[in-house]
Amino acid sequence: MKSTNRPTRGLLALTAAVLLLVLAATMAFGAETRLLDGKLRTGDSVTIPASETVNGDVYVFAGTAQVDGTIDGDLMVFGGQVTVNGSVSGDLTVAAGTVTVAGAVEGDLRSASGQLTVNGPVGEDVVATGGQATFGSDMQGDLIVSGGTVTVSGNVAGNIEGNAGTYTRTGTVGGEDNMRITQDTNGVPQPQTTGDRILDAVRHFVVLVVLGALLLWLWPQAVRRPEETLRAQPLLSLGVGFLAWIGFIVFVIVVALVAILLAVVLGLISLGSLAAVDIIAGMLALFAGSFAFWIAVAFLADIVVGLALVRLVIRDPAADTSRWRELGLLVAGAAVVVVITSLPFIGGIVKLAVVLFGLGAIVLAAWRGWRRPQGEPVMVSVAPTAMPPAATPPEAPAAV
Repeated sequence: MKSTNRPTRGLLALTAAVLLLVLAATMAFGAETRLLDGKLRTGDSVTIPASETVNGDVYVFAGTAQVDGTIDGDLMVFGGQVTVNGSVSGDLTVAAGTVTVAGAVEGDLRSASGQLTVNGPVGEDVVATGGQATFGSDMQGDLIVSGGTVTVSGNVAGNIEGNAGTYTRTGTVGGEDNMRITQDTNGVPQPQTTGDRILDAVRHFVVLVVLGALLLWLWPQAVRRPEETLRAQPLLSLGVGFLAWIGFIVFVIVVALVAILLAVVLGLISLGSLAAVDIIAGMLALFAGSFAFWIAVAFLADIVVGLALVRLVIRDPAADTSRWRELGLLVAGAAVVVVITSLPFIGGIVKLAVVLFGLGAIVLAAWRGWRRPQGEPVMVSVAPTAMPPAATPPEAPAAV
């Protein structure tokens, strides 16, 4: 039997989230603290000296972080200013206002920052976003970057993909350089050409049709239930979509804080192995949640809204619809949504509305499906069958 004390549980969850925020803020500002045998390091300023070699992964949360030592594993750093002069044998993941990487990174480099400078060699791919990004070293994989100003003076063994306001490259590229320039040399934004918009729209349409066809074939209820919910309750879907967008942001913050604080607690009670499992589980939860949200916002919302619009226009109740007819309606709906959202000036506003309506319908359908008790029969409307007329009894023989 399900508990009906949902308001109390919601209040407790909100209180716990506030406490986590307070604890995280307290932990983030203070003297350097090392937990989990040095795996987790926090404080105003965190330094890993050149004389130190860490065998394993390291997680750093600090206002200023400087890594001069050797990390024999992965390194993840979050802070205001991050400098990595030492070597990292695994992957380097960093998010900060200013990031400087002068040491060697044997694995992948992933960075989100206001200003990024990479002067050390990278053994695999580089994925970066920021206001200003400068790459002065060799990269053995692909370079994927999005930034305001991007400068590449090192050599890239793979491909270069991304976009930038201003872009300068003096190094060599082993593959293709597909960097898109969004501004001219004076910093004035350049609008997309008509050909670019048409090509982007065609690509998006193809993805919607392929994904929608796969869902109708493998999991049809994932499309039908949200579409029916949207047609039946459009305003409620809009409101739920707005709340779901905010809820996703809260989800990311809460999961990250819970994972960090739980790792701290486990480290204090000498359960370092469980703390490592906790950190990995938190990262997996964030990845899975972000991926599901991106799929819903980028593609599923368009599919649901497009199918609902077409059925409203042609007055199709979605009853007794064959798989091929439903696929045809899906193609028509995807075309309508792609064309409208690709229009200049109003396309962005329409896209936002499509996302909110579609996301809300998806969340409502998923919630109602989860609330349905196990084993509850699905109500199916069956047309009454005409009963045959009752047989007329034979007449009694006439008396002689």
